[in-house]
Amino acid sequence: MDVVVSSTLVESTRLVSQRHVNPFGALYGGYMLRWVVEVGNVAAMSFVEGDAVLGYLDKMHFLTPARAGDLLKFRAWVVESRRTSVSVLVESYRAGGAELATVGRMVFVKIGLDGRPVPVNKGVRCDAGWEDLCLYFKRWRSEVDAAVRGEMPRAGDDWRDVSKFLAMPEDSVDGLLMDGGRLLFRLDELAYIKAFQFYPATYVTAGVNRIIFRKPIYVGDIVAVKTGVTYVGSTSVEIGFTVEAWGRGGVRHVADGYFTFVNMSEGRPTAINAPPRGDEAARRRKEESVKEAKLLKGLRPPAGAEPWLLQLARGSQQGG
Repeated sequence: MDVVVSSTLVESTRLVSQRHVNPFGALYGGYMLRWVVEVGNVAAMSFVEGDAVLGYLDKMHFLTPARAGDLLKFRAWVVESRRTSVSVLVESYRAGGAELATVGRMVFVKIGLDGRPVPVNKGVRCDAGWEDLCLYFKRWRSEVDAAVRGEMPRAGDDWRDVSKFLAMPEDSVDGLLMDGGRLLFRLDELAYIKAFQFYPATYVTAGVNRIIFRKPIYVGDIVAVKTGVTYVGSTSVEIGFTVEAWGRGGVRHVADGYFTFVNMSEGRPTAINAPPRGDEAARRRKEESVKEAKLLKGLRPPAGAEPWLLQLARGSQQGG
């Protein structure tokens, strides 16, 4: 039986404490990633009535900084359902809901006891007036499918292993598979280290783009992360990464994607005095991310319980 998008809503509130902030006193990006994925995972699991793991995360923007003492409200909706997966929208807000802090689009895969995909057996349909949001996500899932089928990031000569760690039970939800939010927290740290090694500065996470979780990481696996600089702009640097796991599933490529950091050494975007870098694909990712972030920052609090992203979806349908 189909359910409407609004009925899938899951809400959560987090208090940003001193242990969650970066050197500027703003919420550290790794924690925001963990919290967004956690709320999205709860929405997905509630909808599929079973276990679900993160399969894809795209164009997650850090729009408004949260500081120690702030309350962050999270809302998540299941917008689309497929045979073994669901598409989830997560938004977070601060200052009483008057400011959009973060937007994330994710795909979660329903899994059985053996960790393999199983059918969802439930559909979702749009609320009246929300049709543009569903069309937006259908278009987005087509882009996701193309990205998953496309080539993986190729490690260049300057890419290096920056970390190897053991996936522990505390890194999982069920004691079997590593939680996607925990992995993202580690990846944010490791990508930051790579950015600092390339050009020493104080960075903040500006966005996360096209992270694909291709295969599961099992508790007990050795996880190896390799990072490299894929784009250098006037004040920002993009770090690509690949993740391998070694263990009972053999040696396998399990994830890849990109983080973007902005140099904030002077308390505002600060020049990176290094030669520009990046191929056409990297420049396109940068342009699309900056364009969408500007559009999101221009949104106003919606009336009622509508998602903020619905405004952007309506604009994209009218413009496309």
